[in-house]
Amino acid sequence: MLGQLRQRFTAKKERFAEETQERIRQYATLERQAALQDMKQKHESQTLLNQAVSEYLTTVHPSFLLHPDVHRAVLNMLFARSEGTFSMSISMTKEMRKAYSFYHNDLKPFIVALEERGFRLNGNEELFLTSLLTKLRETNYRMLSERYGDFISIEMSLSDAFYRYFVVVPRESRFESGHLDFFATYLNHKKIEDFTWTKNKMKRQLRQFAKQHKHLSRKTSDQQLAKLG
Repeated sequence: MLGQLRQRFTAKKERFAEETQERIRQYATLERQAALQDMKQKHESQTLLNQAVSEYLTTVHPSFLLHPDVHRAVLNMLFARSEGTFSMSISMTKEMRKAYSFYHNDLKPFIVALEERGFRLNGNEELFLTSLLTKLRETNYRMLSERYGDFISIEMSLSDAFYRYFVVVPRESRFESGHLDFFATYLNHKKIEDFTWTKNKMKRQLRQFAKQHKHLSRKTSDQQLAKLG
């Protein structure tokens, strides 16, 4: 009698263990399927976003977004949109005013069109802005590289590189965010200085350089450029 009870108990225990293992396997399968589906959706969403951003940036070039304070303000506007609130910065610089105008007149219609194509902004605000800034930075660098050419050599000092920058870049563009972003990346590529994440520091040094070299004119003749070469 006792032996039969033990056998039944053992059999029941083994059956329970098998059922538990089966439930674990089923759960793991569902988890894998959910993870794969999530990865697929994220990939499709990123592909859609990249394609849309590339198309969009053929129509606009908001280089002022490359200013850290400006794109942080835009990110806050995106969060506010998702939350149904309103975001306003106290510091309304010239570029910040451009950002607000750009957001309401250009970016919001683009977001609406993007959402109609299936992209979900809510919860993906940082992804959206990062994709936009990454493509904008690439486009900006390529455009300005083509405009100014290769005007710095690898063996140059930072001071010489600054001088060449002031020679080739018009006065009104020297401290514009797109040009500063381009120049920081350019200096990094030339291994002269890495200002990639410290553009404000580079901007301060450029302003100091400008004070010390007030003779630099807005335009430089070909003869002057030849002397610099």
